Amino acid sequence: MGPMEFLRTRHSESRAPLTQLAAIALLAIFPCFAANDVSIAADGMLIVNGDRTFVLGLYENPKDDAILDEATKAGINLIQSTPDTEQLDRLHNRGVYAWINVGSSIDLSADTDTRKASLKKLADDFAAHPSLLVWEVPDEALWNVWYGAELWRNRDEPKQQEELIAALEDKAKAEKLRAMRVDVRKHRAMAEYKQAEDIADAIWRELGKEPPNPELNTSNAPERAATMAAGMLDGYTHLKSICPTHPVWMNHAPRNSVAQRAAFNKAADAVGCDIYPVPPHIGGHSDLADRGLTSVGAFTRLMQDAAPGKPVWMVLQAFSWAELAEKKNDPDLDQQRHPTYHETRFMAYDAIVNGARAILYWGSAYTDRSKPFWGELLKVVRELADLQPVLSAPDADVELQISLDETWGSLDQGIRVLPKETNDGTWLIVVNEWHDPLRYTIAGLNPARGATYTDTITGASVAADNGTITLSIPSYGVQVLRPSK
Repeated sequence: MGPMEFLRTRHSESRAPLTQLAAIALLAIFPCFAANDVSIAADGMLIVNGDRTFVLGLYENPKDDAILDEATKAGINLIQSTPDTEQLDRLHNRGVYAWINVGSSIDLSADTDTRKASLKKLADDFAAHPSLLVWEVPDEALWNVWYGAELWRNRDEPKQQEELIAALEDKAKAEKLRAMRVDVRKHRAMAEYKQAEDIADAIWRELGKEPPNPELNTSNAPERAATMAAGMLDGYTHLKSICPTHPVWMNHAPRNSVAQRAAFNKAADAVGCDIYPVPPHIGGHSDLADRGLTSVGAFTRLMQDAAPGKPVWMVLQAFSWAELAEKKNDPDLDQQRHPTYHETRFMAYDAIVNGARAILYWGSAYTDRSKPFWGELLKVVRELADLQPVLSAPDADVELQISLDETWGSLDQGIRVLPKETNDGTWLIVVNEWHDPLRYTIAGLNPARGATYTDTITGASVAADNGTITLSIPSYGVQVLRPSK
């Protein structure tokens, strides 16, 4: 039994389900009774029933019991659930926790009374369930403010207008409208969105129609986002007033400015970002200059910048882009593969060493489980679950000095080290973000907290000399170094 399985067993044995009568009595006293004691430590780690807990989450609640059992036995401890008691019971029976997405009800900028009532009903119906741990707000809410306008103004609207123009019998008018479409593209190419949208709206009127989506504009997206952010903050405040017992978390797309994300992040206790960069330079999920594996760490840092003092939960890749493609005969699909085992492992640890307090996986519902990827993903989850006492431990209060041997590379990225303080000593999680192997030295270690360090995977050991160790690490490599005295 791994440490995470032990924790799950202990928790499930200590949480006897409330009787319906007892739950009703408690709800009469408290605005929101919770079966679990959930809080967030000062360092951002989730505390569940007194235990520091590193979340290993899955967006899929598999319908197949065998697949669900595979995931939970590997160490997944938090799974997305619909607001359904039967589904929550199913997870609770396996000793795992759940989160529920509250949907658009969290945005009180419109239909306020109805949405407040919806939030209250969710809290009344599910807050006391022993499986429920966290509420989630709508996924990628900020990005969708922009993306909806982008899909309309840059994809659907041009197609619809061009089809209508092509059907015109008045060829002179058709030529005029085609010229206007050219002007729309020119203005968009210069980020002159208001001018482009005004011309596009004029085209609709020339066609004898009113613009179908007059408010769905790129030019007004900042204002629409600000309205939603304020509405979600009001909804968050209301939800916490009726249900202060459950944290609220918000996931972003890997887009938008730090300032915009910061405005939205006020409406959450934990924030996250999904990033799916495999294969590098093909998927195109990252819009940073860094589009490869290390964009995971980059977005982890950006999320911390947008939510100082709040925990960051990173959502990582559990699918291949080919599995999401609409055109299955696309010749490029064979390049849009699953992450390899080493890439999956690297991305998880890159998030962790850059400050993530949880790892969740999205896309497994689309994954062909007959392929090796699913088993390799669960292997990484199992490794992380077995390290639960380390990952959930406080970061060590130690100032380490990291140096690299000279090499031929420019080294705009390099080694990142996360020291974790446990009863066994100071563990070191080391990640090489450079695309070539490196030899590195860590100085400043406390000999009393580790005289020898051993890689948990390879078994290779190195003795500390006056608080200094030197090791080699492969490109995009990970080393979890266990201390011994």
